[in-house]
Amino acid sequence: MITQVSVAPERAGDGLRPVEGWQPVTLPDLWQRHWPGFSAAAWYRLDWQADCPGEVLALNIDRLVMAAEVWLNDDLLWRDDSLVEPLSRSWNLPRYWLLPQSGLRADNTLWIRLVGSEHAAPGLGTVRVGTPAQVWPEYRKQEFQQREVIFISLMISLVLGVLFLTFWLFRRQERAFGWFALASLLWSLGILNMLVTSSWPFPNGEVWDRLSLGALALYCPAFCLFIWTFGGMQFPRFRTALWTLSLALCLATVVVPKSDLAVLQLTSAFSLRLALFVVCLQLLWRAFRDRDTYLILLGLGIGALSVFEFLALTGVLGIEGVYALLSAPLMSVLMFLILATRFSNSLQRIERFNDELRATVDSTRAELTQTLQREHRLEGDNIRLNERLRLTHDLHDSLGSSLMRSIARMEHGEGLREAQFLSVLKTLRSDLRDVIDGSSAVPAWQSPQEWLAPLRRRFIDLFDDLGITTRWDLPEHWPGVFSATQLLALTRFLEEALTNVLKHARATRLEVGVWAEGEHGLGLWVCDNGRGFDVETVLAAGTGVGMSSMRMRIERMGGELRVESRAGETRLVATIRGAAPGSTGS
Repeated sequence: MITQVSVAPERAGDGLRPVEGWQPVTLPDLWQRHWPGFSAAAWYRLDWQADCPGEVLALNIDRLVMAAEVWLNDDLLWRDDSLVEPLSRSWNLPRYWLLPQSGLRADNTLWIRLVGSEHAAPGLGTVRVGTPAQVWPEYRKQEFQQREVIFISLMISLVLGVLFLTFWLFRRQERAFGWFALASLLWSLGILNMLVTSSWPFPNGEVWDRLSLGALALYCPAFCLFIWTFGGMQFPRFRTALWTLSLALCLATVVVPKSDLAVLQLTSAFSLRLALFVVCLQLLWRAFRDRDTYLILLGLGIGALSVFEFLALTGVLGIEGVYALLSAPLMSVLMFLILATRFSNSLQRIERFNDELRATVDSTRAELTQTLQREHRLEGDNIRLNERLRLTHDLHDSLGSSLMRSIARMEHGEGLREAQFLSVLKTLRSDLRDVIDGSSAVPAWQSPQEWLAPLRRRFIDLFDDLGITTRWDLPEHWPGVFSATQLLALTRFLEEALTNVLKHARATRLEVGVWAEGEHGLGLWVCDNGRGFDVETVLAAGTGVGMSSMRMRIERMGGELRVESRAGETRLVATIRGAAPGSTGS
């Protein structure tokens, strides 16, 4: 049973127990009640009696502000590592000792020497002496409240701060993640002051207190900006006022005397918590207005935790104020759960979209397969029709012209002798072979003259027999590089044009010419002085295979066919485009 508790200042600062100046106190005790502005060492004396001989006793002190040494009667029981600046920091560290049996008496005295600093409200906490079964549970409760709860809060805030900072670094457009990470890291720095047991790396513990106060002052606007950004809210005036208040408090932590730090802490805690509560109300208003489930959950959670923290700190709830420190990590956990839920829902929507997309792709693939099959059938039919059409044109232009020449020779002659008849059959066989072989058997002519020499030879005798004067104007060199397919198309065109002269023109003069058309182009023209025809009427009627065959051949080669006709003159001009000399024809 503790019979008396008293305290006396250590005036001389020599570490010796005071002889006078003792005055009774009750625990816990703060020096400012007795000696305002006093910041030296002080001694506490606790007289107590132990009516339990031979039983093991334990001693528990919940806090020693700031550093201390403890004596049992005249024996030193324990001493902090540093009793001079920089002081050890035992202010939030409960202590527990088993008292040695050798030092116990019937009447005992505990001497506790405290060395404090006026910025930390120096004094002595509660003291309990009893059996280990009585004292140890109390000590464990103190250790849980003063160390473990704060450590848990620190770890949760630190881990989530680093996690969301990483998210923000990878997705800079998610500014809410950045503000949340900054708020969590500032909170971690602020409450770290409650766990450190030395002033390192600073010269004294006062720097730790100022740093902690500044970090907590900046925590509030950072967290409020997270709420505004996450909720899509804009309050520029309130934001400016909040930052102004926070920066003013940070400046005050640097300039105020250390004796006023405790008052500044209370002012900062009240004003910033009030601002945070107002922001929570704003979030709830926005959430219910927009009927956003996530914002409603976040607003209700943060609002409830803010009210809990304020009531716990003011003592209205009747619980230890240290539990108010759990509000910040609980807000972080709530935020993490909301984001995790939103992320999970987003993944589910993506999975549903992927399933729908996969079904759509499969359906589209099946439709496309059917379409391609139809296209392949149509393409096959089109190839067969084009081949038939090509064969028709070739038979008409080549074999037809040969037949027409033979008919004309027979009509204007006296019949064919056996050798001439055999020559006609051979010519027909050669033309038929050209039709069957297509362009593959066409030789590479060295000049326009060589190219048209066979055709000229086949027609010129017949024209002479019919009294048609012919003139062939052929250059010695090609103006460009032309493919065998292009030249074969021009050959068929010329055969059909000459055959038409024999069949319809009734001409007496015929001219055939080749010239360079533009850059690397080739022009082939046929002109006669026959009776002519109405070009528009013939083209509009579409009668006759010859004219349409010529036009299709030239246009298929990317060329152009111009037809001009009147009585006494008919001119057909076909032009194609070739490659530059020295290049390979297509």
